[in-house]
Amino acid sequence: MLIAELSADPATVPLRAFGYVSVPTVPFSDRDLSDLLLAARAVNARLDATGKLVVLEEGGRVVRFAQWIEASGLSLDVCRRRIVEDPRHAIVSVSFEGPILERRFHGWDMACQPVGETAFATASGPLLRAASPP
Repeated sequence: MLIAELSADPATVPLRAFGYVSVPTVPFSDRDLSDLLLAARAVNARLDATGKLVVLEEGGRVVRFAQWIEASGLSLDVCRRRIVEDPRHAIVSVSFEGPILERRFHGWDMACQPVGETAFATASGPLLRAASPP
């Protein structure tokens, strides 16, 4: 079923999204973050997944992530499973998981916005609220 759904016309499979906040369980350097983004973008491109990652940096290190990822059906399940099972971070809260009517980040395989403490709530807040539920 996974292969059939992943090969289906994306216009016919309902969109879903997953929004969460997590904290790193290991130190993240700029190189680690770059490697994470390269791998995520490659997977997202294959799965037609789009989204945005907001990265809170303090004192030159990553201390929190907020992410919104959107894809159709089982493609989102594949992305979500990779995120949840990644031992480099621990999910603190899931803010949204469910159907959406349209993508927020069409054409963005994974945008990334590093921010400081004062900008984190502003930058991540809209990501973590449901968008256009059906």
